Amino acid sequence: AVPGVMVSIEGVVVNMQTGPDGSFRFSGLRPGKSRILVRKLGFAPTEERVTIVAGTETWVMLVLRPRATQLAELSVIGTRGDLDERRDRLAEVPGAVALVESEDIERSRQANLKDALGLIPGVYVQPRFGAADESQISIRGSGLRSNFHARGTNLLVNGMPYRNADGFTDFESLDLLTTEAIEVYKGGNALRYGGSTLGGAINLETKTGYTARPLAIVSEGGSHGLFKGQLSSGMTRGGFDYYASYSRTSLDGFRDWSNHARDRVNAHVGVVLSPSTDLRTFYFYADAKERLPGSLTRGELYSSPETADPGNASQHWGRQYDLHHLGVQLRSRLDERSSIEISPYVQYRDIDHPIFQVIAQISRAYGLDARYETTVPIAGRRNRFTLGVQPAWLNMANRQYLNVAGKHGALAKDQDDRAVSLAVYAENVLSVTPRFTAVVGARLDHSIRRSADFFLSNGDQSDHREYNPLLPKVGFLYSVPSADGQVYGNASRSYEPPLLLELNSLSVPGFIDLQGQSGWQFELGMRGARGGLAWDVAAYDIELENEILNLNIQPFAGAPFTVPTYRNAPRTRHYGVEAGVGYRVAGNILTRAGEGDRLRLRLAYTFARYRFVEDSSFAGNEIPGAPRHHVVAQASYTHPSGLSLTPSLEWVPASYFVNSANADRNLGWATVGLRAEWEWPNAGLTMFAAAQNLTDHLYSGSVQVDNATGRYYEPADRRSVYAGFRYEP
Repeated sequence: AVPGVMVSIEGVVVNMQTGPDGSFRFSGLRPGKSRILVRKLGFAPTEERVTIVAGTETWVMLVLRPRATQLAELSVIGTRGDLDERRDRLAEVPGAVALVESEDIERSRQANLKDALGLIPGVYVQPRFGAADESQISIRGSGLRSNFHARGTNLLVNGMPYRNADGFTDFESLDLLTTEAIEVYKGGNALRYGGSTLGGAINLETKTGYTARPLAIVSEGGSHGLFKGQLSSGMTRGGFDYYASYSRTSLDGFRDWSNHARDRVNAHVGVVLSPSTDLRTFYFYADAKERLPGSLTRGELYSSPETADPGNASQHWGRQYDLHHLGVQLRSRLDERSSIEISPYVQYRDIDHPIFQVIAQISRAYGLDARYETTVPIAGRRNRFTLGVQPAWLNMANRQYLNVAGKHGALAKDQDDRAVSLAVYAENVLSVTPRFTAVVGARLDHSIRRSADFFLSNGDQSDHREYNPLLPKVGFLYSVPSADGQVYGNASRSYEPPLLLELNSLSVPGFIDLQGQSGWQFELGMRGARGGLAWDVAAYDIELENEILNLNIQPFAGAPFTVPTYRNAPRTRHYGVEAGVGYRVAGNILTRAGEGDRLRLRLAYTFARYRFVEDSSFAGNEIPGAPRHHVVAQASYTHPSGLSLTPSLEWVPASYFVNSANADRNLGWATVGLRAEWEWPNAGLTMFAAAQNLTDHLYSGSVQVDNATGRYYEPADRRSVYAGFRYEP
């Protein structure tokens, strides 16, 4: 008998270790063929395929073969083995995490992050302009106040930051058609991926030559002028692999002045340098063009939701940019118990952004993520220690011009903005017993924000700020064999310095007096699977100081538009409950050629409340921008013939506030969708059709809070229909 062996099953998030007698037990698995993987230091990794029959027990005997300590072979980046290791890591995180795999991504519209993340409780994503990329995204209340882009949640591609050194990021360059899997680390559970933020991190793992087909064609079209097309190829030869993709997305939009277009290129090349070292380079490019229709008043929302803010259309509000991002990953095993990974990256962006003025920026971002890991046991107990360093730099030429129908007028601002970030983090995961794991970690951040003003006719507005937080974290994970699950808990500290765009508020010259946002997060939860039922339930409490909130003020009396400015709320509190439940129905309703059909039910429920604890104007009020209750449900039926039907429901049962005075509300809503697919595996062809908002409900999914002109509402798409195909011979 071999105790303490890590056992995992492909497609199952919860892993376990063998007990003192070497036994393990999983329940609630999907009928059919599964792959069991076992690993333990001093033995060769072992896997075996078994066939699981609904309603019966399947026994398997696995034999481990001792292996002398030697330089270990690496799980090459982007291979199935690498994905298996990622599943193992998620199962060891003592907090709320989620993994969205390729099947769930492909069985969605793949237009924006809501399509992929809608069934993850606690992750609230609402597109601002229908099927467009730009969305309001919030995890546990992060970014609720942002009118644009993302705030408080780190976005990464292949584990490397897709953001500037000050934390600014957006969505337009991300392409779900090239994404293999998405990892979500809520709050402090994202220590490795920049866990200093309130919302945590979202990491998109892209396809490689190991996971892609030599040829793939995707085409989709539908309501409001939506078109998505992709041509891609990926393959391996010896230790070399490549993946390349070109995609085009265009959209007329449900509303006036809301059309946009995206051209994206992704290219990845990997090479195995030795059995213990591999190298991967990935590059992506995006050419993004979009018009911005703005938000509406309540009267406009219900009388003419398809219209744009008249000022936005007359002044040609929009965004256009080119982005180039290049990253390199070098990973090597130093010996049987330790490895190192070094990942430098560089990013260039040229943006022209007509709004109340024309913002013209050229930014150059550089960074590095270096990480050392060792699994040397402590007192004979399984242990993993990680040490990492993350330096990043940003240089940005920042100019603004008067807006003359979208063209550059007279120069209004000329400055160079710089940001520097240096983070050092460490984490230790110790298996105190075969069932109890303790986690201790810390992160030290050093951030600089600097601005050099060259437009001196209104005075020198150069400025400089520094922030130096220390962020500890502790947590535990306890396996409960009788419930086939894990109980987890953690406490962690977060800190977010202001973004450059927040310090460069347009309400006053120079940097405004804005403090960094800090807080303690406490979390307790349980996840597991049994008898076809899988669950992940977490409760959290976040006590924040100096939460950064934005206001949308009129720059002068009677102005037809607003400009953003920012302030700190002395004390706020975010707390809630997140519950994700899935159920695979046992038994077959229909069969064909001896193969049965499948029915899978999923439900994501989020209760969240965010409120002002101490504030000179709004103490006791709710922080606006998100509902208290949010429900997403989905049923997926698959017939052996290849036909699948997936109805879905999104429900916000009650209204919620859109301003801090709690005087105005956004009404709740319920929408129903349906997706049908028919797969012909022998031909490599899948046809699909989908409909969203079948009841043609009129509602505002995302909102612009605290708008001084009362323009809070951003109408969602009305009834929409899409159809397309995926060809992978």
